[in-house]
Amino acid sequence: MQHDGAPAPKAEETLITEALVSRPNRLPDYQGESRALAALTQEMARNPAGVLQMLAELALALCRAGSAGVSVPERDGATTAFRWRAVAGELAGCLDQRFPDDDCPCGAAQARNTMLLFDRPARCFAAYRAIDPPIGEALHVPWRANGSVVGTVWVATHGPARQFDAEDARLLQSLATCASAAYQFAGALNDAQDAGRNLAHQVAERTRALQDINTKLHDEAAQRKQIEDALRESEARLQAAISIETVGVLFFDLDGSMVDANGAFEHMSGYSREDLRATGHWDRLVPLEFLGVTTRAVNDLATAGRTPPYERQLIRKDGTRWWGLFAPTRLSGAGMTSKCAEFALDITERKRAETECADSEERFRALVEGFALAVWEADALGRGETVSPSWSAYTGQPADEWLGDGWADAVHPDDRDHALRQWKDAVAAQRVVNAEFRLRGVTGGWRWTNVRAAPIWNPDGTLRKWVGINIDVDDRRSAQEALRESEARFRALADASPALIWQIDTQGGTVYLNQRYLAAIGATPDELLAPGWHAIVHPLDLPGFLTRVQAAQRDQSAFQSRLRVKVEDGSWHWFETCCAPWFSASGELRGHVSVSIDVTEAVRAEDALKEADRRKDEFLATLAHELRNPLAPIANALHLLRHGEFPAGSEPILDMLDRQVHHMVRLIDDLMEVSRITRGKIGLVKAPVALAEIIESAVETSRPAIDQAHHQLSVTLAGAPLVLDADRVRLTQVFANMLNNAARYTDSGGQIRLDARREGEWAVVTLRDTGIGMSPEQIAQVFEMFTQVHRLADRNQGGLGIGLTMVRHLVRMHGGTVEATSAGPGTGSEFTVRLPLSQQAPAEARETPATARAAKPLAGKRILVVDDNHDAADSLAMVLSSEGAHVRVTYDGAAALAALEQAAPDAIVLDIGMPGMDGYEIARQIRQRPRYAGLRIIALTGWGQHADRLRSRMSGIDSHLTKPVDFRTLIELLLAR
Repeated sequence: MQHDGAPAPKAEETLITEALVSRPNRLPDYQGESRALAALTQEMARNPAGVLQMLAELALALCRAGSAGVSVPERDGATTAFRWRAVAGELAGCLDQRFPDDDCPCGAAQARNTMLLFDRPARCFAAYRAIDPPIGEALHVPWRANGSVVGTVWVATHGPARQFDAEDARLLQSLATCASAAYQFAGALNDAQDAGRNLAHQVAERTRALQDINTKLHDEAAQRKQIEDALRESEARLQAAISIETVGVLFFDLDGSMVDANGAFEHMSGYSREDLRATGHWDRLVPLEFLGVTTRAVNDLATAGRTPPYERQLIRKDGTRWWGLFAPTRLSGAGMTSKCAEFALDITERKRAETECADSEERFRALVEGFALAVWEADALGRGETVSPSWSAYTGQPADEWLGDGWADAVHPDDRDHALRQWKDAVAAQRVVNAEFRLRGVTGGWRWTNVRAAPIWNPDGTLRKWVGINIDVDDRRSAQEALRESEARFRALADASPALIWQIDTQGGTVYLNQRYLAAIGATPDELLAPGWHAIVHPLDLPGFLTRVQAAQRDQSAFQSRLRVKVEDGSWHWFETCCAPWFSASGELRGHVSVSIDVTEAVRAEDALKEADRRKDEFLATLAHELRNPLAPIANALHLLRHGEFPAGSEPILDMLDRQVHHMVRLIDDLMEVSRITRGKIGLVKAPVALAEIIESAVETSRPAIDQAHHQLSVTLAGAPLVLDADRVRLTQVFANMLNNAARYTDSGGQIRLDARREGEWAVVTLRDTGIGMSPEQIAQVFEMFTQVHRLADRNQGGLGIGLTMVRHLVRMHGGTVEATSAGPGTGSEFTVRLPLSQQAPAEARETPATARAAKPLAGKRILVVDDNHDAADSLAMVLSSEGAHVRVTYDGAAALAALEQAAPDAIVLDIGMPGMDGYEIARQIRQRPRYAGLRIIALTGWGQHADRLRSRMSGIDSHLTKPVDFRTLIELLLAR
């Protein structure tokens, strides 16, 4: 914020345009850009007046900005102001707002006639200080008409999390070109329509006033001249609009004749306007294979007046072809007499790139088929899963004998153990396999083979299968030194590879680059040979990579590195680079051979997963904090009731409350590590326990949901006790989830039956309901995370869909199984849980003393309790007082610091998440006062993650406890010296 009276910063102090070069670029979105240009072209044909607003919305989406807009200067006497003619995003309510040209970024961009990036422009432009929400960064690109700057296209952010980069600047400059064409074209059409309406009005006036024709002839002549001038001006603006160099325009009659075209279309087609008029019919420009799509477009124009944009090839005057994206529309007339205009974008280069990509894949396939004698696939565990005819043809081994690990029978006996060990080690490490051993040949004898295998990954990062090839290297083994010098073979393989392959000598200068490398980088060999390749490596990655190269050259070793490289379009892509030492025939180090693979999408996916994981952890931490806070006063009250006087017979109720509170505390602790659910990281506290006790606890937990729905629950238990070696809380959670699920998916007044019986060495629990039932498809998915069976809209079942997922997971952890069955929708459902029985007797229940202890362990202790939750603070003070302590309570940080002087406490029990001054800041301020160096500070909070405990230690807090507290632990900490 600028202080009153301080001079406002100059515009240069807010300019950070150079940051666009240094910031990491995101991957260019050419498909999104093409779709945006196509949409603008179609909108220009359909509704020119709406193009500027569409342009602002596209800029908002492509640049992922907070707001976007188009500004146009307007003169008012001697002054000029910029009007926001189109606005999208959070500032959409500021449409048509005006700003002085000398007090806004739009004027600065127009005056300098260049792209500008501002940081918090309100600091130097007073007119921007009233904008809400405030602008963080503003990127302005001027757009021109007839060679002059007539406005700007801009995008803005409203927070520090989003910063623009060079890719945003490139997209905005691309859209700015369309802004010029749209503005001029819309103005031309509006002027033409206005002139037409004026002309019609004048003709009507002249008709009604024929009696005054002699006296008004002079005036009418003058008016006609004005109309003609307006029409000429409109025609001039229309010609300027269609003169844009990036969008071709063709005017034609639907009967086939071509009337006119702009310069861009002449350049695209190679025909002049006169050539097009003389051609006779546009079908002479259309190849035979595209006459069908062209005819469909003509029919659409004849019937509806427009057709969706479509792609086709046209024939240039010199006989070559070009690809275009076309958006035609009808201007006037009807049927085949319609007069039409067609907008065109040249997409030849994009089509060429797509074709080259397909050709590259075909060349790679041909390469593999050309030099591999056997191609095969194995499953994720490395076992042969499909018959490989090429393997049988190469080795003579029957196809069915190679499946599984049977392929090893074709390996030479002396090499068999080594080959199997190499393969299994590579599969376990999920790394690329490159091994050599001897195989039986189809004609007899043994031949050396080189096996190459690589893992194929699923989109979620799991291993799907292995693909491998066998190459006969028998000749290479016998003449390895000669083949090592075979540069021609290396170059042929490298140029056919889809990866970037390059060589560096012992001085670190490049001596070879394959064609894929040159195409991806967009540079010539002369620019990249020797040390020239340093310029395309990101400045932050180059020093570390050079260090790795020097170490590998010194040690003559291989290495792998990930770094950013500038590609052909100027953006930075992530490449995984593997470098191996390169030796001459005499064994002398010649340098390194490197293979680089573009892993930009994989890096972005990893970043997205990390961000999602971070947000999940933040959400769970907040949720646990909010759940722990109300539990604290409940636990405090229970402690007071247990150590005070209460009516006879209240002990079972207190036991139940205590059990449920501790049950919730344990579930909240596990919620903080929810990712462990799918990774099997939840720990079990097992002990012998009777199944009947678990079911009784589960019914107690689910009873409110069952009674609320007016269900009838019947429970049948086995005659003899069934004892399990299990975690009582976890299995209670299992059966409570199942009962809650049955109550939720059964209409009011339904029947729920739970039966427990013994079958051999298993305890079997069956839960049946008369609910909505399930289809076979729903049964297959019912145990998946976030799955819910759909019901009618007026029967909301609630829930997050994780209950049955937890059931399956916890039952499996106990060595059991769970399955679901149903005869179909409306017939109810049945869930069956099987758990192994234990031979031990159930553990005795922990006795809880019903009378208060006589001792007062905290007698004489002075304790300060600080918590903004009054119930938690007051109830904790009552507990500590009952233990003999002198307690003082404050509810905020300022009051706590003030109370230190008066109370002179021996210890402070401190909440963390308080408004204003939180617990961390209170502890820091206390530790800054030498007189309180020995004061014990204990955090008692709902925040319990590792990062929260770490912050506590850094703030000077001695101990970190979570709510609701274990009073035995708290008392021990308060008594510690």
